[in-house]
Amino acid sequence: MTLLQLAAACLADPSRNAVYRSERLDAADCRVPGLCWKSLGALARIDRASLLAALGEALAFPDYYGQNWDAAWDCLTELDWPAGEMLAIYLPLDAHQAIVETDLEVFLELLEDACRHWAERGRALCLLVASPQPVPVCLARLASLERLA
Repeated sequence: MTLLQLAAACLADPSRNAVYRSERLDAADCRVPGLCWKSLGALARIDRASLLAALGEALAFPDYYGQNWDAAWDCLTELDWPAGEMLAIYLPLDAHQAIVETDLEVFLELLEDACRHWAERGRALCLLVASPQPVPVCLARLASLERLA
């Protein structure tokens, strides 16, 4: 059983909705029954503009999406995915990317709020961040997917 299969079994419970980091997560593991996998793709730079654009594309936000934090929140709270499935949003990071940590921190807070929003509605949602080594300061506070599984 892969790390993602083990984690998916645990994360199917909406009370565990959160943002998790992982040093071993492999996007090739994404074909897990009951998992609606959406990858933000490999971004050359991690900043506000690239994160918001990738989020909108991965989650098929509507054409009127304004690519700002408030518009992202509005779209995140209006998501639709198959009933009974967990929506897993995947953000791959690597040590060679330029990371604007303040923008990444706001993005993580936005997704944490969205996780809580959907937990209150009984839907499973999580953000899985493949973290590079060394782990950026803003990711160090996140729960480890390996410890969950």
